[in-house]
Amino acid sequence: MTIPRQTADTKISHPAPSDSASQVAIDDAHSNYGTTHSFAGDSSIALDVFESPVLPTLDPAYLASKEKTRAALLKLDESPRDSFALATLWDENHLSIENELQRHLHSDSNSPLLQQLLQRLVWHARFFCDEVDDPNAWVARSANLEARRMVLQLTKTR
Repeated sequence: MTIPRQTADTKISHPAPSDSASQVAIDDAHSNYGTTHSFAGDSSIALDVFESPVLPTLDPAYLASKEKTRAALLKLDESPRDSFALATLWDENHLSIENELQRHLHSDSNSPLLQQLLQRLVWHARFFCDEVDDPNAWVARSANLEARRMVLQLTKTR
């Protein structure tokens, strides 16, 4: 594979050693080559290769919340005015959304800034990738980014 606009030099030339010190270093490297020790594992320990790893059990409520959030985000991608999907998104993620609202905007859930933040989350729903993103983490990250963006916009207008 070559990099565009660059050619690969197929002839590699090695400079001849010019002094005896470099030749001694090469000879030492060659003489130490045979003295390395290889690691031999203990064959008396039998490993069960096909044993599945023990995974922690996930909280069913968390899994349900995750699936509801995923469904709400996918629905908001298709239909941004779906009030049921927006209500589900809020119900399942209100703690993380309120946290970002309080952290960056110093507002509570009764503030009109919440509606702006939710509108921005709905707009961002089209960027949710179901195959890659964790729905609850995606909402928290998007709420963080949008709350920070709102702070910047509010400070510019002052």
